Amino acid sequence: MITSSLVMPVIAITTLATIVYISLGFLPRPSRASAIWSATFAIAMIGSYVWMMHEFVATEQMRAIGSGLVIAPMPLIWSGLRAYRESRRQYLSVSVVFLVAAPLVLLASTYVDAYGVVFRLLFTATALFAILTFIELLRLGPRLRDEALPLMGVSAAFMVFTVMFDINGVLVMVGQIDTTASLQFIRTLNLIGIPVYVVCTLVTTLLLTVRADAQSASPRTEFERTARNRLDRARAAGDEWWSLLDIRLDDPDHIRSASGTAAFNAVSEKFAHDVDAVMPADADIDRINTTQFVVLLPRSQGGVRELLPELLDRVSTAEDRQSVPIRLSASIGWAPVSACGHDFGTLVARAAEAAVTATEKGGDRWERVRGEAD
Repeated sequence: MITSSLVMPVIAITTLATIVYISLGFLPRPSRASAIWSATFAIAMIGSYVWMMHEFVATEQMRAIGSGLVIAPMPLIWSGLRAYRESRRQYLSVSVVFLVAAPLVLLASTYVDAYGVVFRLLFTATALFAILTFIELLRLGPRLRDEALPLMGVSAAFMVFTVMFDINGVLVMVGQIDTTASLQFIRTLNLIGIPVYVVCTLVTTLLLTVRADAQSASPRTEFERTARNRLDRARAAGDEWWSLLDIRLDDPDHIRSASGTAAFNAVSEKFAHDVDAVMPADADIDRINTTQFVVLLPRSQGGVRELLPELLDRVSTAEDRQSVPIRLSASIGWAPVSACGHDFGTLVARAAEAAVTATEKGGDRWERVRGEAD
């Protein structure tokens, strides 16, 4: 039976996806989003095993529960994306209600001989969450475009399949297609589509989870420990010749939108090289992400002031083979110890505020935090 042969790949892929995501995503980087996505894969895996049990007990009820559990976690993907973006409302309760209701409704439909109609309605409702997932992926922005593409593509395909299912249902209602043949078509297409959706979801969610950016950076990095130690010793010695710089590439989203991944990576590498080339050997540099650096610099304010124009000029100077037809620039927030004190957290916050101010003023500039005596 063709359906039986297609169930085994679903079981294998959902099981593998659950193990891979939990071991490489959730356990190393636990968060609300990764917990929701872990539950998504686990429930789909359980549903596939329940679906397989139908082959042994031969009851429509077991198949209905399995089908419901496999597709019902899709709203959790959407809630997980909202949690990843730190949205105020994640609608987790809506996803959980759908998760519980889907298998129960399908189970009830088997007792009133309405499984085909109910499954199509449920599948159409699930497509609404595919649309919401697509929208959330768009909201991640250009810098996460490559990570989002697999799930965006399969979500769009899901909408197309939903239209096919609904057209098939209409043909059944007007008597153009036999009901039994229609259900077999739906189950076969469903069993083929599930592995594809699971794999694409795994790729996107795992890439988003492990991606190191400002939101997921640990507050106790090696850079922070080193910086705190240096600042504590400077405080004890009364040394105020220290500054913390927040250096950001201007308009990274626009650059990413106007270029491909390879071109954007080349720009990021040039930016990193420019920072390394200008900053002296005794500076501590932390790469927050591909377009932002934090630097702890042991220099007088005059010494820092000499470095910043050189860095801005270097960033804006185009290379002979630059692949992005955009003039690059940077914004720098400068927080001197003399104005902000020796507390690392305060310096980071004030430098970030100054960098934002420099960006809002048009970029390609530096902004210094001034103390009461300035």
